[in-house]
Amino acid sequence: MSGKLIKAVIFDQDGLMFDSERLVAEGWAEIGKRYGYDITEDFLRTVRGSSAAETKAAFQEKFGKDIPYDEMNLQKRRRTYDYIRVHGIPVKPGLKELLKYLRSRGVPAAVATSSSREWTEGNLSSTGIAPYFKLSVYGDMVSRGKPAPDIFLLAAEKLGEKPENCLVLEDSLHGNEAAINGGFVGVMVPDLTPPTQYLKDNLFAICPSLFDVISLFEQGKFVTQ
Repeated sequence: MSGKLIKAVIFDQDGLMFDSERLVAEGWAEIGKRYGYDITEDFLRTVRGSSAAETKAAFQEKFGKDIPYDEMNLQKRRRTYDYIRVHGIPVKPGLKELLKYLRSRGVPAAVATSSSREWTEGNLSSTGIAPYFKLSVYGDMVSRGKPAPDIFLLAAEKLGEKPENCLVLEDSLHGNEAAINGGFVGVMVPDLTPPTQYLKDNLFAICPSLFDVISLFEQGKFVTQ
């Protein structure tokens, strides 16, 4: 067999399927200024993919225990929801094409995201892609967030597949590290954060867009039977 045997594909959500990380980053920068905190992209890339509790702890470590994180996070979330309510959630290029391609090949897809069920289901429903996913798992369903592989391992278990036969698509540093740590076939599709040398050395591939993931199948890098 010339290519990796892929029996299922596990998708991250924010930054991978939807251009939502940009909205979140803009929201944090704006809300941070209101409260006197400089919340930069360099800091945000260190927490992407982390659980809600881990993200809060990272903010407190960076900016001090007195930062009104919950209040700021609520305002950031409202800003993001208000934007999406007016403009819709921006879908990443190649997402719908890849989902249709996987369905045509009989390969099940799942979502594994640190985000909430409410946020995820709303995005999947509003963009019309919910029927393409067999299941979703969320950050509050595991005790450890990325870069621990727990959320991907849970998705693989629910899919009934071994990690080595599951393709994980991620954009964040923590998410891709989680794929590697769990023994998955990892492919990074960078969003706001470029890959580190460690990821370049350990991932199966780094693709400019989700269209290029289809190309990996077409080139025989991945096989489905």
